[in-house]
Amino acid sequence: MEAIVLLVSAFGASGALWAWQNRARMREDAARKKQIATMLDESMQVALELAKHAASTRNQPLAPLHVLYAIVQDEAVAAAIDELGGDRAALDNALDNALDTLDPRTDPRAGKQLLGSGLGLAHATGRMMTLADALIMLDRTGHAKLLDAPPLSAHALVFRLVHGTTPPEATLPRETHVHVVLRNDDYTTQDFVVHVLRDVFALPEAEAVTKMRATHETGRAIVGRYAAAVAKDKIEQVRRDAAKHHMPLWIEVEVC
Repeated sequence: MEAIVLLVSAFGASGALWAWQNRARMREDAARKKQIATMLDESMQVALELAKHAASTRNQPLAPLHVLYAIVQDEAVAAAIDELGGDRAALDNALDNALDTLDPRTDPRAGKQLLGSGLGLAHATGRMMTLADALIMLDRTGHAKLLDAPPLSAHALVFRLVHGTTPPEATLPRETHVHVVLRNDDYTTQDFVVHVLRDVFALPEAEAVTKMRATHETGRAIVGRYAAAVAKDKIEQVRRDAAKHHMPLWIEVEVC
């Protein structure tokens, strides 16, 4: 009888401990979700949960490939892929195959590190992390190669998500001289804008910084007035450089 009492008491104690630990975990999960809600926009929150699910169902650690898979499932991203001429069915198959054959030696920290880098990119401009932030980091780290199937590319997809359209034409019919114009975005760094203005357009450092600040503060700035052919060459050079550095910089021409 005494043994039974001891057993019941022990079970009751362990049950109480389990309940306390379970409540503590629930509180921690709720606090974590609340914190995430302040750091990630809604689409990124959904993508993160889908990425974690894709990893757990395959008994894999969260990897950049899971994040890419989840982003491609987003409706807005899927629509952008279609608009850019991408083969979404082929991309989905390629992603499924890549996930099923993911190298087991993949660094188990890679997925979290990528998300942390994307979060840092967003926080640098005081905003929530978006799918575009994650895609930029995937592209920079070489984990978005499955998107590079012409006419689709990771850079084109990021540009489409950031600006809602594709880059405008770099020429204007019948115009002999044009204004070259920059538009602001929350993803292209200020240092890169200064680099473009200084090294491509040959502006003095102080003037380059002034025009960068004007772009950032007012939303746009005129770089200068150029012959149409010169403007076209410089814009194409800037766009190549922007793609190389994973910057969705908007640059265009306007009538003088």
